[in-house]
Amino acid sequence: MIKAVIFDMDGVMIDSEPLWEKTEKIMMARKGLAYNPVYREKIVGLGQKESAVLLKETFSLNENIEDIIDQRISVLLDIYDRELSLVRGLTELLDSVSKSTLKVALASSSPLKVIEFVLSKFDLNKYFDLVVSGDMVEHGKPSPDIYNYTAESLGLECDECVVIEDSINGVISAKSAGMYCIAIPDKRLNPDGFKKADIIMSNLKCVDMQLLTKLGV
Repeated sequence: MIKAVIFDMDGVMIDSEPLWEKTEKIMMARKGLAYNPVYREKIVGLGQKESAVLLKETFSLNENIEDIIDQRISVLLDIYDRELSLVRGLTELLDSVSKSTLKVALASSSPLKVIEFVLSKFDLNKYFDLVVSGDMVEHGKPSPDIYNYTAESLGLECDECVVIEDSINGVISAKSAGMYCIAIPDKRLNPDGFKKADIIMSNLKCVDMQLLTKLGV
């Protein structure tokens, strides 16, 4: 029986993936590097540490991981402040779920500083019983750490939770934890990578209480 809905943030709640990509392009251009589709496929959905390690190792950078993360967040928040918007259908779904008996959590690879910025900007704190950042676990997605930690913090078993994800790494993370996973695929990624999801939807507006009830809410 499903007792909690867990939202990924980037790409699920906020239309941020193009802005992350814009951030990455700006960072890499400053270092004289080219952003390409092969690299994009690897980085989408990774935690901050994992994505910084990927950048450092792929391009043999001398910078340390913490500096890369700080640079990225600085560029990102400036872009978020000017350009970020919510995904269509989010507030309607959050309104419905928050009125149900389900617990509602957010589990994002983003640093807590970024999550708090987003929740404050759009007044979303009121909807969540729990907020979990990639900073709180040792290994980021596609490791199951963040979802195992979220379930434990909610006082639930992993199979009592449904996750809404948009990245291949996120789906792998959720399924590795033993959770039910609804995927809303990032259209820039290879659709074959989402086959492990239990349900694949075209957009967030397709997810509602009727669907969640069918899962045994």
